[in-house]
Amino acid sequence: MTNYQALLKKHRPVHNGDAFSKLHPKMPRGSRAKLFAPFDALSGWDEAVGAESVYTVHPAELTEEMKQELDEKWRALWRQYQDLPKKRIDRKGKLQISVLYFQEDIAQTALHDDGPRGNYLWLNGDLLDFDPVTRTIDLGDRKIEMDRIYAIE
Repeated sequence: MTNYQALLKKHRPVHNGDAFSKLHPKMPRGSRAKLFAPFDALSGWDEAVGAESVYTVHPAELTEEMKQELDEKWRALWRQYQDLPKKRIDRKGKLQISVLYFQEDIAQTALHDDGPRGNYLWLNGDLLDFDPVTRTIDLGDRKIEMDRIYAIE
């Protein structure tokens, strides 16, 4: 048997009242946990570096042609919406659309201080509400302002 095998067969030493336990009393569990907690020498550094590494863009300006095309799609969508049942619950599953919209990232906007920043996202869902007064559409779990929408399918 090698020395390593002999070590494996040994049990953990027990120190009850001997010289070692008097010199090194058992540490409470809460204090022991602090020994293994991560050390953050520069508090806030990870957040600052992480925030800088997020990729965001400014909202794009639509050309006149793109605005016209989008306006035509809004009109067609409004006509289809008017044919839907009046009760919101009955509209579910009747008219599904996909929209590309700009979602602002407030933290990035504040960090860069050069105008709104965010990302473009596609959202698919049932058109449950179309409000031309507040200029919003409701796709179930999210209401989106029409001014932030760049494409409709």
